[in-house]
Amino acid sequence: MFDEKTQTVFKNRKFFNWQFVLFIVLALIGLGAVVFGLYTLTSFSSQSYLVGETASVASNSAFLSFPQGFIYIDLGGAVKKPGIYQLAVGSRLATAVSQAGGFTTQADSKYVSQELNLAQKLKDGDKIYIYSQAEKEYQQSAVEFCQGLNSVSSQVIDDGLAQISVNNATADDLQTLDGIGEKRAEEILASRPYRSLGELVEREVLTENLFGKIKNQLKL
Repeated sequence: MFDEKTQTVFKNRKFFNWQFVLFIVLALIGLGAVVFGLYTLTSFSSQSYLVGETASVASNSAFLSFPQGFIYIDLGGAVKKPGIYQLAVGSRLATAVSQAGGFTTQADSKYVSQELNLAQKLKDGDKIYIYSQAEKEYQQSAVEFCQGLNSVSSQVIDDGLAQISVNNATADDLQTLDGIGEKRAEEILASRPYRSLGELVEREVLTENLFGKIKNQLKL
């Protein structure tokens, strides 16, 4: 039907077509393998990152969930619920006061605002006492009373030492003064009477240095 040349052309073209189809199929298979490999690699990397990130978050969550420790403090005085409180390590005084219900109306506002440090970091075993207004007033009165008593005592002592009269005292009385021995006491008696204490120095009965030390203990 076809001559030999035509049949040969058909055979070559048919062979060429099968080669081309086979090339296309192999190319598609290779491209598919590359795409699958890239997809698998990307998916594995993402999963590894997510696993690592999840583990890190879980680790941090576990760390945060565990308590860091507790302390116990004794809070008393002018708070609504005085007692022993359990607090987290690093807690401040304000937290303890809050747990105790806050200050009572009797709490001394001046003490709280000027002396009490609510930002104070507490430590285990601390004893905190909040003063009431009445307690602070009593404390202040006691301090003033003691200061007044000390002042009166000092005055009494000074007055008592100044009671020795250079014109009327005995030799024994004079010898109770610092720096006055038996001999000097006799010299003071021998130079009587004195019109002023300064005459003790003028008459060379006492040196200026000794007179300066005991003049507040002397009178005429």
